[in-house]
Amino acid sequence: MKFLQAQGHFGVLDGQKIRFGDGLNVLYLPNEGGKTTLCNFLRVMLYGLNTSRRDGKNQLSDKTKYRPADGNPMSGLLELEWQGRRIRISRQTGKGNAPMQEFSAHYVDTGEVCEQLTAKDCGRVLTGVSEEGYQSTALIDGQDQSLSAAELGERMLALSTTGDSAMMYASAVSQLDRWRNALRGTGNRGRYAQVEADIAQLTQSIGRLDELSEQIENYEAQIPSAEQRIAEAETEHQQATEDFTLLFVAKREAAERDERRAREKLALLRAELPPLGVLADAERAATQFEEAQKAYDDAQAEQAEVVANYQKWKDDIDQTEDEYSNSQRSRSDIHIRGWSMILAVVLGVLAVVSLLGVIPFGPLTPYMPYLFSVCAVIALIVTFVGSTESLDSPPMDFDEERVKLDRRRQSAISRAAQTEEQLEKARAAFRAQAQRVAPEIPEGEDSRALEHIRMLDEKKRVYLARKREHDDLTEHYLNILDATGPQGAARLHMDETKGAVDTARQACSALHEAIAACRGKAEEIGKREELCALRERLEEEKESILWQLDAIRLAKESLVRANAELTGRVSPQINKLAQEYMKTLTAERYTAMQLYTNFEVTCRRDNSAVEMDKLRLSTGTRDQLYLALRLAVCKVLLDNPDESVPIVLDDPFVNYDDQRAACGMKLLREIARERQVILLTCRRP
Repeated sequence: MKFLQAQGHFGVLDGQKIRFGDGLNVLYLPNEGGKTTLCNFLRVMLYGLNTSRRDGKNQLSDKTKYRPADGNPMSGLLELEWQGRRIRISRQTGKGNAPMQEFSAHYVDTGEVCEQLTAKDCGRVLTGVSEEGYQSTALIDGQDQSLSAAELGERMLALSTTGDSAMMYASAVSQLDRWRNALRGTGNRGRYAQVEADIAQLTQSIGRLDELSEQIENYEAQIPSAEQRIAEAETEHQQATEDFTLLFVAKREAAERDERRAREKLALLRAELPPLGVLADAERAATQFEEAQKAYDDAQAEQAEVVANYQKWKDDIDQTEDEYSNSQRSRSDIHIRGWSMILAVVLGVLAVVSLLGVIPFGPLTPYMPYLFSVCAVIALIVTFVGSTESLDSPPMDFDEERVKLDRRRQSAISRAAQTEEQLEKARAAFRAQAQRVAPEIPEGEDSRALEHIRMLDEKKRVYLARKREHDDLTEHYLNILDATGPQGAARLHMDETKGAVDTARQACSALHEAIAACRGKAEEIGKREELCALRERLEEEKESILWQLDAIRLAKESLVRANAELTGRVSPQINKLAQEYMKTLTAERYTAMQLYTNFEVTCRRDNSAVEMDKLRLSTGTRDQLYLALRLAVCKVLLDNPDESVPIVLDDPFVNYDDQRAACGMKLLREIARERQVILLTCRRP
């Protein structure tokens, strides 16, 4: 296959015809002249325009990036020769302004439709590879060579092993490992370990619920017998009490008469009072209302004082600051330490004496002058340490005082508003309670309601006093029974039966408390049905994780086998051809090259046994190595006995010097003997 001519409205292409010949075609275009646009136009004419792709944050889609600059609808014509016949391919903007979506392919000589070529499969039929494979092989962009060493190395490795820089074997294996680690993890950090831990915890919780349920059933089974013992003990105690009280009828009747009279008086006083709970709420509301009224009055007084004196206090701070700023500052004299000054002089004299050799110091004699000099300098520094300037301290922090003054004013205003709000709430609560104890008093007469509540409070105190008297009479009545009765069998029996009743009640209460405690613990754990359902879901998730781990393992094994098979089939051919191309590109400078699957690259000169690894190769040599691999991939993967695919190069020598560019042109001329080569460049020889 070879391109004959192209014409289109695509980006900066304005419909001008571009013709291509056999062999090497060199098109000189300036920067921003449409070299990359022409490359992408040829790709779109073969494989179509993906209109579903949207503009990204860092990259525009083709339909936006290559919108025609001349304003015409996006369209194109491409004539090529395939299987010995000329074919014209057309892609036009169709209905609904869908760019490049109307496709047609006709034979030029007869006008017949080329049914082998369709809009979807045109490029794959003509080249034998997908759009990604075509971009990775036959379209060579010089900007790829400006990638970082790591990115360039990864693409070179993929090209040498798979022939496609878009298929990153190492990335796929790494992604599978990341998925496996996310599921399995290390230690207890993976999802599988977490699910197992959750299942174990749920199993433990369900077992604990079963234990608590069994304990509750045991306690509930003991309650009927405990209640039966209470009833029997109460019956026996009641009978013993009746027997005992028959012995003290006379004294009991006298004390009972006094207690009855006191109870009647107490009932009369109680009839004059509302319910004590309601009265207590009303008293509490009245107290809160009075306290809120006092707090509101205090806050209003404080606010009035602060507002009235704010400007005066602020002026006092400003005046104090002005007086301090105009006052004279004192400075301290330099303080000299006499002992350190004397020590510095002595050390200086010793330095001079040791320098003159008057006093020998043995082997240290040459070093003693320097030692004494350093010590003398240190002593001199110590002499003047602490001699600093000091200023009189201000009487206050003026800015802080202003802030405090503003804060006090704001606090007074806020407190007044807050106490007013609290007063309204307390008044509303007081009026509500006052209506409960004195509904006959109209709402709004707060002072009258307060007086009425105070009167009721006084009656309540009288009632409570009478109640205490009644309680005293009742206690006196009971004391008579207890103090004056005989110490015979009746009293002892009554006490014993009372103790038996208390013991039976305590045993029954202990059972109820144990049941309540077990139920509380069970509620904290949760419902058994929900826990079982959650455990079943986790068991299913565990099985799913195991299935995913098995699938990841199988996928990795298949990927390793496929990569090994592809590497063994394609890599030797690419490496051999790339070595020949490398010779030409480097002017026979590097005659041997080896690229391993782990991207350990070595290049060797013909007259040297030293192998140069990737760290020792220059940037230009790495660019040549990458170009050699791309050309070799195109030769190995795209050639077939019947058709060859044209190579389109977009400024591949952009980073080359003149010598390297000349070698590159020589290689392209050699390749052009076998296939069509289209070189787009802004660089003239």
